[in-house]
Amino acid sequence: MKDVARTAGVSTGTVPHALDRPELVSPPTRAAVMPVVESLGHVRLAGARQPRGNASSQLLALYGVDVTDPLDAALTAAVERAAEEAGPGVPMCGGGHGQGRMRRDVTRLAAHQVRGVVIAARSDAKQAPAACVERGVACVVAGQDLTAVGACSVTVDDRTGGRAAATHPLARGHRSVVVVAGPGPMTRRGRRGGTDALEEAGDGAFCAGESATEGISVGAGRDAGQRLLGVTPRPAAALCFQDLPALGLMRALHGAGVRVPHGVAVVGYEDPAFAPAAVVPLTSVRRPARSPGTRAGRLLVERTAQAAHEHVHGAPAPELVVRRSALSGPLQPPALVTATRFRASLREREGEWSGGARRPGRRW
Repeated sequence: MKDVARTAGVSTGTVPHALDRPELVSPPTRAAVMPVVESLGHVRLAGARQPRGNASSQLLALYGVDVTDPLDAALTAAVERAAEEAGPGVPMCGGGHGQGRMRRDVTRLAAHQVRGVVIAARSDAKQAPAACVERGVACVVAGQDLTAVGACSVTVDDRTGGRAAATHPLARGHRSVVVVAGPGPMTRRGRRGGTDALEEAGDGAFCAGESATEGISVGAGRDAGQRLLGVTPRPAAALCFQDLPALGLMRALHGAGVRVPHGVAVVGYEDPAFAPAAVVPLTSVRRPARSPGTRAGRLLVERTAQAAHEHVHGAPAPELVVRRSALSGPLQPPALVTATRFRASLREREGEWSGGARRPGRRW
């Protein structure tokens, strides 16, 4: 605090007023103090003073969660469960984008003397752990492998999951497969694994194309399904790297009279609770949504309880759950009925009806 006061050219007593009671400080004075606080990384403790990241703290923070995202909801429940095992509570901090906003958020968390922070991975997830390292706050990233950042991370091996999604329709005899993928790191990793499996399969198997969706929704999947219906020859199977687009795609196929799985087999990714409740139960790769959160919470407790700590990076693999949407192989054309076979069938029928009585045990 003395460094802040000396650099800003104010008294030591003015600094806490500028931070905690800005109504007592003139705007020019506060404007002089706050940039210095930010540049020096000063942390104003909100309560009894204790070292940041200390194991005696009773708070684990969860940063960057989206309450509307089912994956983040599962992550939150898992982190809370891991925290309950060790005793701390878990306050949530939604967080925003941009390095400046994240640094301010992390500074506030440090001021509340959290034991550490579990960061829900986003496309800009590298910025949040970097801000934690800068402020001396222990952190674990859940949902993305950030080996180079200097923090523990727990993710899911979506590349292996994508390979499992592609291997199943190939094993059922489908040779032409279209890949439907939206934005996000999870779908990019899964798509990469799926296309790798298709390229390595041989035996006439090939990727019939990729259909990119602008969002992850039923509507986006329906649009992809309409594009699929316009492709000639039509692909035998579709890999959708989210289940909501898979449902939309099946709806588009059903509206055009294309049967699932006989006309087009469909495989989804993530396997939420509604996947088995679809009109055609959806084959999907079950992503272990809770295990990254549980592991991240436990890692954070271990990280703050040990003086010496080596960063750990884990990646559990998903598993394929087979349901009706991809149970059958490709639809075979009906057998050709020749005139000879048709006449033979008529003679057999006439013999069974000879004498005006139907032969027992046969139905017509």
